[in-house]
Amino acid sequence: MPTPKEAKAAAVELLLKTEAAVDVPWPETPEPSAEKCPGGVRFGYFVPVKTETDARSVAQTFQRLWKSEGLTVEPSQKDFGGEGGILYSATADADGAAGAAYQVNATSVVVRITSPCASGSVDDYDE
Repeated sequence: MPTPKEAKAAAVELLLKTEAAVDVPWPETPEPSAEKCPGGVRFGYFVPVKTETDARSVAQTFQRLWKSEGLTVEPSQKDFGGEGGILYSATADADGAAGAAYQVNATSVVVRITSPCASGSVDDYDE
C-alpha cells in the first residue's frame, strides 16, 4: 500500500495528464479531500470548469487517455433534450491505481480524480 504522499502524487499525475489532454481553462490544482477506503485513506481532486466545449470529443479524449493509462473505463450518456443536451459521463479505475470520473456537457467539464488507497486514516486529515 502506498504512503499518502505517493498516493497523492499518483492522483496529481493523472489529473495533470487529464488536464493536458483537453484545452479548457483549467483552474489551479485544488486541495484534495480525504476519504475513507478499505484499510486506509484516499484523496479526491474535484475540478469543475464552466466552458463551452464539444462534449462528445472531450469525453472521447478522456476515455482514450484513461484507457492508455491502464484504467477500465465505463462510459455512459444521457440526453436531457433542449438546452440540457447530452451529458457524457464515465468512471475509470484499476486496482492499486489512481481512478477518475468525468461529466461533460456543452457548457461544462467536471473531472474527479481519486488516489489509490494509502496507509493512514481519514482522521489524520480532518480540517
